[in-house]
Amino acid sequence: MKSKSLNFSGLLSIIKCVMIGIVATLLGIVIFAIVLKFVDIPSNIVGYVNDAIKVISLFVMVLCLKKKNEGNLLLKSIFGGIIYAVLSFIIFSILNGGMVFNMAVVYDLIFAVVASVIVAVIVNLLHRKSV
Repeated sequence: MKSKSLNFSGLLSIIKCVMIGIVATLLGIVIFAIVLKFVDIPSNIVGYVNDAIKVISLFVMVLCLKKKNEGNLLLKSIFGGIIYAVLSFIIFSILNGGMVFNMAVVYDLIFAVVASVIVAVIVNLLHRKSV
């Protein structure tokens, strides 16, 4: 019985960190939209900036996971990346007025998981060096 509550608690903690990452994404997008109002940025750069915002948000998520959870950060980052990608898809579909499922959604999922893994490895390496 105790392990179930720990697993549920761990899942809630992951979801909380994912939500913090999504808030970071939304803030990043709002800031970028404000910058776009005043600065003419080529359209081919916008995608790269959006990817950078996602990576920064995933970094925030993984740091939260590291702070909140003891245990396997890599595995929790993978689950966090999947949840982040799914929730981002749902939130941005609502904001865009409809859901369109295509290969870009699959690429976003893969991107979120791979970025989460890379960030988790970096965070673990940095944590080991500081200890």
